[in-house]
Amino acid sequence: MSCYNSNGLISKLLKALFLFAIATLYSCQSSEQLKSEQYFVEGYQLYKTYCTNCHQDDGKGMANLYPPLQGSSILKNKELMACIIKNGMSDTILVAGKKFSRPMPANPKLTELEIAEIVSFVTMKWGQDSTRTSIELVQKSLAACKDH
Repeated sequence: MSCYNSNGLISKLLKALFLFAIATLYSCQSSEQLKSEQYFVEGYQLYKTYCTNCHQDDGKGMANLYPPLQGSSILKNKELMACIIKNGMSDTILVAGKKFSRPMPANPKLTELEIAEIVSFVTMKWGQDSTRTSIELVQKSLAACKDH
């Protein structure tokens, strides 16, 4: 009986130590790093819902129909991305030497936070960016694209 009790105590101590180690690991991240990770994860879910039908899971688009995001110069312009996600686009664009002229539908129901999360995911995944896109940047961008 005493062996069982000591094994139970050891098991509880190991669990407590494990939980402490996990808590310590996460506490070492700054709040900005945690927020960036949150935007990335939420952005991924939103990307899967709103973007993968055309741009695909891998960001490579669909042949000559829909442009790739991976390798696109648009990833360097978060402001323009926010405007396109919210308002759509009907212009012909050139991506990686190919012309794409199918219109992209608007997503007027997406919130500023959701747009920030999608832009964060896409630019972190395929644009070699390590910082999240702020809601403030999206708000400023959407106000500017309304003015044009």
